[in-house]
Amino acid sequence: MKGIVLVTAVVTMLMVFITTLTSCDMQQQEIQGDKANEEFNGIDSAENGSGNDGNIDDSLLRSPDKDISDEDQSIIYDFSKQNAVYSNDALLYFFNREGNRLECEKRIVISAQADDYLKRVVEHLALGPKLKGLEPVIPKGVVVEKVAYHNKVVSVYLSKEFLKADDLLIARTALVNTILGAKPDAEYVKIYVDNGELTDNGKFNGRVLGLLNKYPDGLDEIKTREREKALGQGITHIYRELYFQDQDRKFLVPEIRPIVVKQGMVAEAVVGELLKGPSLQDQGLYPTLPKGTQLLEAKYVEGSDSSKGLELYFSDEFKTAYDSNINSEYMMLGSLVYSLVGLPEVEWLKIYYQDAAGEYVDTPVMTMNLQKKFNQESFPDLLGRKIKVYFSDKDVMNLVPEYRVISRSSEDIAADIIRELIKGPLQDDHVEVIPPSLSVEDITVQVDDKTAFVNLPSKINGPALGSAGETIALYSIVNSLTDPVNTETVKQVQFLVDHKVVDEFGNMSLADPFVRNPALIKE
Repeated sequence: MKGIVLVTAVVTMLMVFITTLTSCDMQQQEIQGDKANEEFNGIDSAENGSGNDGNIDDSLLRSPDKDISDEDQSIIYDFSKQNAVYSNDALLYFFNREGNRLECEKRIVISAQADDYLKRVVEHLALGPKLKGLEPVIPKGVVVEKVAYHNKVVSVYLSKEFLKADDLLIARTALVNTILGAKPDAEYVKIYVDNGELTDNGKFNGRVLGLLNKYPDGLDEIKTREREKALGQGITHIYRELYFQDQDRKFLVPEIRPIVVKQGMVAEAVVGELLKGPSLQDQGLYPTLPKGTQLLEAKYVEGSDSSKGLELYFSDEFKTAYDSNINSEYMMLGSLVYSLVGLPEVEWLKIYYQDAAGEYVDTPVMTMNLQKKFNQESFPDLLGRKIKVYFSDKDVMNLVPEYRVISRSSEDIAADIIRELIKGPLQDDHVEVIPPSLSVEDITVQVDDKTAFVNLPSKINGPALGSAGETIALYSIVNSLTDPVNTETVKQVQFLVDHKVVDEFGNMSLADPFVRNPALIKE
């Protein structure tokens, strides 16, 4: 063990929630009519209950398994999964023709699980408004197929009926503003229609929209913003996710980047940015395409099965695939697929590169058969996500971050965080904070209602660590579990010893939950 450090400062962070002042916030409106939500077929009976005030029966809401009493420090925590009902107010944006602007209507949205909430919000938006003077923005018959959230981006998948909107600009604007209002930690929305990315006119020859952020409410201001995205002479700029590999060549992680698109050549612009490599190498991302590679041509084609695809033709540097590492080849092809598939008329990729004679070939670079078409199903379980964990700096003064990559499909991020802390730091000037004698079986974590319950084994003798070790070790766990990069759902950490609350643990008390301590962090 490199050493355990002394930091005594404990700062309680005050969480201040700032509500953005919008026209919706200034309007105190009530929905008129009988049972505003009862026409929605998929709504739970609780949402259409006897009352019309949106209140929920307390018996339906999530509650702790056991009430926590003040029985000395002998309470044993035992968690079991329960079905829960989640309720929240959502501001749904509709069009006010008289005011030539978007206005919102408050709607209570209930979902069986938190992950379903955004989908239910969009489904409510599709129902249309209840207030007089507001017009629907989403056409009838639209099916909300899926809504997913990753890396500050909400991806919404809609059926092709969405293209029947009277005004696509108003429809997507209302959709974006509604989603971002319902998910405050999200920054962008990506809209797919019939599994292809939405363009400004809903057609293949339209302008690719990329990642969309919040619009102003006034239609004139919205149109002005749209014009500003065009830089002139057929040049536009969009935000897009580009996929790069982690240090271990195990996962692909998206990096959001502004891209300048010339004459509608989005594919060429995306590949050009991939060739530049990541701008966030200090956050554990690395290039996927070999140095010196050039994209010589991109062709939109139709397969024998009427599917739509994109053929890419690369220079001979493509076949170097870095150091002839098989994983590098896999990551290279995967990064192209995840960065490009989903563009309008792009369901798959076909790859060619120049041989020594300058002829285009599709022979394997190393092991992968390039004669096939690649889509996202060709690279299962390849997507990862960044997490941020904290260790000690060499000066024994602060906690310093390191970025790690875990599977996007992980169902227990808190456990992944503990696992990475136990592995110890990767940088030479960082110091481990958890004794190497402990394993992932020794330190377990359970998240419940914004609290992470971290169970420590009694064999981790508090006094033996000393006050310095106790402080830094505990706050490395607290700050890692509560970092907003990792999760928005954990706000505090309650430490247990052998599943019990204890007061004295060496020189520290574990009786009360710990909140995030940003004063210890040195970025």
